Amino acid sequence: RTKQDSPIQWAMTENNRAIAYSQRIKGDRSENLELAIQGYNRALEIYSKKDFPIDWAMTENNLAAAYSERIKGDRSENLELAIQGYNRALEIRTKQDFPREWAKTQENLEIARTKKAKLK
Repeated sequence: RTKQDSPIQWAMTENNRAIAYSQRIKGDRSENLELAIQGYNRALEIYSKKDFPIDWAMTENNLAAAYSERIKGDRSENLELAIQGYNRALEIRTKQDFPREWAKTQENLEIARTKKAKLK
């Protein structure tokens, strides 16, 4: 599954591998999250909003979750990136079209907003 030969499958694999890194128990948590963020960003090279809106929204949501938990970097900046990602996902994950995904993304968005507000 290479990006050149099978771009859609490659993107799916990158997203799935990033999920695995996000949930990985073994190894350094900080490094695992960095690898997850890299994987989600690679998947987004293929999963565009225009061509793959559902996969794009899922990956944006997953990336936002990784930024919400990110250890490296500025905490407030990471939470802002999470908030932006959740908002992007909500462009596709509407209440009408995807009520379950909409609700979960809204919940994650509010958690990130609350965490960021507590930093002030």
